[in-house]
Amino acid sequence: MLTVSALAGCGGSGGGSGSVNAPAPVLSNATSVSGTAAKGIIKQAKVLVCRIVNGVPEADASCASTTTGNDGSYSVTMGDNFTGPAMIKIMATPASTMMDETTGTDIPYNMTMRAVVPAISRTTTVHVTPFSEMAASAVSTTTIDATKISQSIAAVQSLMLPLGVDMSVMPMLDLKNNGSDTATLTMQANMVKQLARVAMAAKNSGLLKDANGVACNTTGTTSSQQFACAVTAMAAVMNSYVTSDATKSANMLAALNAQNVTAVNMPILRLDGSIDMELADMTSSASMQSAMQNAGMTVNAAANTINTMMHGMH
Repeated sequence: MLTVSALAGCGGSGGGSGSVNAPAPVLSNATSVSGTAAKGIIKQAKVLVCRIVNGVPEADASCASTTTGNDGSYSVTMGDNFTGPAMIKIMATPASTMMDETTGTDIPYNMTMRAVVPAISRTTTVHVTPFSEMAASAVSTTTIDATKISQSIAAVQSLMLPLGVDMSVMPMLDLKNNGSDTATLTMQANMVKQLARVAMAAKNSGLLKDANGVACNTTGTTSSQQFACAVTAMAAVMNSYVTSDATKSANMLAALNAQNVTAVNMPILRLDGSIDMELADMTSSASMQSAMQNAGMTVNAAANTINTMMHGMH
């Protein structure tokens, strides 16, 4: 299975829960795209899976479409069994919200985030996050093909290596499917941590700026506006599908690294498929272990997992 990424709730032991969307049935020989959309988890947003033909994404009206669930998940079956490159768009609707990891509340989702994939297969996973938007923005500066998409993804991955960002990783902790896979849970925890840093940097740092040089956290802006501004600022770091702007890159990494993730509402997929939001200090082994136990992991399993997890997060 080809995995590319992109891409979080009221916390504590009484964290809220919600049902996970069941994947759409895959017909014989059909191709499909599924994944999770998160800046915090993005709910009830319009999803477009757009074929890239002759170097450009098709018009929105021709794209396969669906809506993200309350867990941020989506699944689209391509009726024509398309197997070429594609762009996934997560677009705002009047009902769209995203989770603010710093407060545990849903706020309006008022932007578009994208991801690109070199080729669609029978079951293709594409997570949509600010990091995938960086790659999509970068490759959109040129005639798009599978090779350039792969190069763009690689360029963003390389740039974000100091924070351990892997765009193929699901942007939540998945106990249902990966509860015994400590390595995968560690990567998922790190993705959640870095997305929380994006939210915190959007609110706290003056280093992330809009196209006019105005700080995203300027007085009078809402959290939704700050998050949208930060995502746009991060995408603007890439000045081609293979290169980034040195000054903007340094500012972005400095803004993210400066955030102390001591109070993050983490999304955790329970064994029963429900979503649990757990408030945790992601720098504390004890806090992380308590969160995992609250989500259903046994004491011994949580202790063993957290021991690895704390060394694997950036």
